[in-house]
Amino acid sequence: MLRDMDYVLTKLDWMRSERIWPNGLRYLWTDAFGVMLYLSLYRQTGEERWMDAAEELVGEVDRVLGRPRGYRIGEASDRDGQYFHYLAMWLFALARLGDVKPEYRAKGIAVAKAIHPAFVLPGRGVIWKMEEDLGAPYPGYGLGAMDAFDGYVSYRCLDPRAFQVLTEAYPALAK
Repeated sequence: MLRDMDYVLTKLDWMRSERIWPNGLRYLWTDAFGVMLYLSLYRQTGEERWMDAAEELVGEVDRVLGRPRGYRIGEASDRDGQYFHYLAMWLFALARLGDVKPEYRAKGIAVAKAIHPAFVLPGRGVIWKMEEDLGAPYPGYGLGAMDAFDGYVSYRCLDPRAFQVLTEAYPALAK
């Protein structure tokens, strides 16, 4: 339950007026939390405007940060590449939104299937940062410390059978 509703709404209004969020530059990590905020407000108030805002935000993230396979870290020029833990947070937000509207769960599963083969090294770990097109690891970045756990949690939120679904799609992952 959202206990400090007035505080949250006041802060949200202030962030909007200062062009901090949601009307500033897109940033995947912040936008994932924004989807969760809007979803929480929707669940607390039952007001459709919050669900509409969550869906509009997903659309903006798709438009600005979406790539054929995954999502760019952010809109600013120094926010290139793709971080697995940012993607995992985005998948978590899509999973929770999918609790209300199942098409977002399906969207999250499709994203997980698209990014998983690029980031996951079976038996070794998860690459922390990849080039924007997922063609290669980002220079100077190795395996993430908690990324595998982040991904596991997000995958399980999308689908309790997530690992099975992914290994069916990519049999080499089961090895």
